[in-house]
Amino acid sequence: MNFSRASLDLDAARETERLVGFIQQNVRQGLRRGAVVGISGGIDSSVVLALSLRAFGPRKVVAVMMPDQDSDPISETYARELAAEFGIEPVLKNITPALAGFGCYEGRDAAIRRVIPEY
Repeated sequence: MNFSRASLDLDAARETERLVGFIQQNVRQGLRRGAVVGISGGIDSSVVLALSLRAFGPRKVVAVMMPDQDSDPISETYARELAAEFGIEPVLKNITPALAGFGCYEGRDAAIRRVIPEY
């Protein structure tokens, strides 16, 4: 497939329905009847949430906010505003303890120190 300016000419309604159908088909093949969507309030998670809600309805979609110690607090505000826009109540799960337990912060810091020794 070649990318050109014409590639951006989309029928948004038709493409939305195509994506909703794709989500429904693939999730149901896994014997699931809904979705859990991590939300940050950013563009990507907003689109996935909107498509999932359209595919399954608000009773079968759980929106989860997963901040960690390095998350910007404004992300939670945006995520809550996003959930409110769709009339759903998000779940908040701070994942700092899990990431610390897996050594993620230590690994990150070691990688940074290899490039910036004074870190």
